[in-house]
Amino acid sequence: MPPKEWTHYLPDGFTLRVGRQTVGGEMTGFSVALVYEGECIVRYDTAHGFAHIDILGQKSGLLEKRPCENLTTREAFQHAIHDLKTNYRQHLAYYLAH
Repeated sequence: MPPKEWTHYLPDGFTLRVGRQTVGGEMTGFSVALVYEGECIVRYDTAHGFAHIDILGQKSGLLEKRPCENLTTREAFQHAIHDLKTNYRQHLAYYLAH
């Protein structure tokens, strides 16, 4: 099945850019990026063959690549959406500070 992509709008000008890939009903990959004023400030994805969060800093770029340990791809996808919908302001504060 071709990748599915969509945008979810959050308060205060934040958006989530979401993409997922499935094969035979099984999720094989995803990307969930929190975007503010056109800039990706944090993202979860399955690039490099494993689910992880890329912690970004405004000045420093990629600060850390933290694996989503002990989660299936689908669980990591659900966790990413919940985390970014719930904690978008905290992610922005961290991004701006680094």
